[in-house]
Amino acid sequence: MQPDATDQIDYEVLFRSGPGGLVVTDSDDTIVDVNDHLLIWTGFVREDLIGSPFVRLLPPADRILFSGRAARLLHLEGRVSDMSFTLLGKDRAARAADLFASRVRGAATLYMFVPRRERHSDEEHLIRAVRQAERSDALRREAELDLKQAAQYDALTAMFNRSGLLTRIVELAVGLPPLSEFSTFVVGLDHFRIVNGSLGRAGGDQVLREVAKRLMALSADGFLTARVGDDEFVVVGRTHARGTTFAETILESISAPMLVDELEVVVTASLGASVVRLESSERIHPASMAETQMRQATTAMYEAKASGRNCWKLFTSVFDDSTVDEIRLLGEIRAALANDQFRLEYQPQLDVASGTLHGYEALLRWDHPERGLIGPAGFIDLTERSGLINQVGAWACRAAIEQCAALNREPDARPVTVSINVSARQLADPRLADLVGALVRDNRLDPALITLEITETGLITDSRRAHRNLKLLHDQGVRVSIDDFGTGHAGFAYLKDFPVDELKIDGSFVAGLGVSVEDTAIVTSCIDVAHAVGMRVVAEGVETRAQLDRLAELGCDIIQGYLYSTPLHRDALQSFMSEPWR
Repeated sequence: MQPDATDQIDYEVLFRSGPGGLVVTDSDDTIVDVNDHLLIWTGFVREDLIGSPFVRLLPPADRILFSGRAARLLHLEGRVSDMSFTLLGKDRAARAADLFASRVRGAATLYMFVPRRERHSDEEHLIRAVRQAERSDALRREAELDLKQAAQYDALTAMFNRSGLLTRIVELAVGLPPLSEFSTFVVGLDHFRIVNGSLGRAGGDQVLREVAKRLMALSADGFLTARVGDDEFVVVGRTHARGTTFAETILESISAPMLVDELEVVVTASLGASVVRLESSERIHPASMAETQMRQATTAMYEAKASGRNCWKLFTSVFDDSTVDEIRLLGEIRAALANDQFRLEYQPQLDVASGTLHGYEALLRWDHPERGLIGPAGFIDLTERSGLINQVGAWACRAAIEQCAALNREPDARPVTVSINVSARQLADPRLADLVGALVRDNRLDPALITLEITETGLITDSRRAHRNLKLLHDQGVRVSIDDFGTGHAGFAYLKDFPVDELKIDGSFVAGLGVSVEDTAIVTSCIDVAHAVGMRVVAEGVETRAQLDRLAELGCDIIQGYLYSTPLHRDALQSFMSEPWR
């Protein structure tokens, strides 16, 4: 019996001596092997290339072409044919090449570079004649394909876009059995504006593609993935009773270090989840369900961002879209004001140098008679849009200032401050300074014990009115703090234009101390610049002793966070003040 001819072929020798330059990469497009022809052509040795990213072989302009065209074709069709690229050798000299590529054995990819040469005139005439005959039909087919892809896919990441995702959600939901749990996860990258500013647009795009690749790898079990905004992604599908663990898995996958132009970068994300139980197939309205799920998960994602980022929240809105609309919610907020349903909780603040209590931040809560305790994410946005924020804010100012006066009323009491959050719309209210001034005077309180916390957005929304109010408050002796510094659009330039006494570093940067080089640099810069212009610095979201020690080393003045205490009811403040902090 004659042996099979294939048994006599040495595929290793065939690969090593192949006529073109061959490169094999893994699922991350990291080079795992190259053939001899490529090494001879480029001047590299094998050890130079193994373990490095494939795009190392391409100049910057060709990297953009590769990501925007070739990588997308590989994802959608599994192959690339005859695309012109420039291949960089070890001497950094450019070598004209044609690229062919194919996905093989699962996630691996085989690339082949072939030297590009000038064709003879007879070849050119023949090719032009053939292509002229085919051009009209080819252009029509390509235009139709590109139009279909553009309508359904994101060009940068090759994921579904919003339209493509919604179409496939309908198909997926119709096929699910009754009593299934269908989950939607909306993922928003944290501080992506800073990432873009630090790495440049090309680096930011590389981060987005890497995040997309990680999400698509997690979606192997029937989940759909999409990019629906500049830095927002969606994962949807049947949960299989593992929704919470899957949310954690998504966040852990994104936060793993990634290489961007040979620089290690750590990016975190905030995630919102929405889960619906499909009672019976007759009652499913997939298109409506998909829109509702995405809207609810987006709301939860923004709540996660407001809670300090790098975490996830399950949608638990104060109202159910199917039963309570905004008009009813506005009525309930008015009733809450009339019936004293709002309350303040107080987050302790520690003076780092002395280890003593500095004061409290007043945090607004709604004690709803039917739905229980509701945080500001459940109602503040609507009060802002409706104008009720001025009434709610006035109540919060009155309650906080009265509480501050009570804490400082004892004869031997050490001075204790209270910080009050003020929204952008309140800051533009011309009555704000008069209101706060009158409350301070009526309670016979030192105005320096009251700090109004404003966001960067509040500064730039109506800068003229904001500047007037801040100057009036500052002239009265009330202190002003910029809250969540670094997450808005104001920046250091605004520090010299407004009468501000305090800068408050957002907790997401504090969480990155000692973990992220970028976050550590941001915290250090905030402290140095604030001290240079005579401002004190507060760090929020401090949860570990290591974070506290590092902040103390950097010269931070005040900290707050769960390391020392969760927010307290007003009845617990006096006893808390008598306890040792360290």
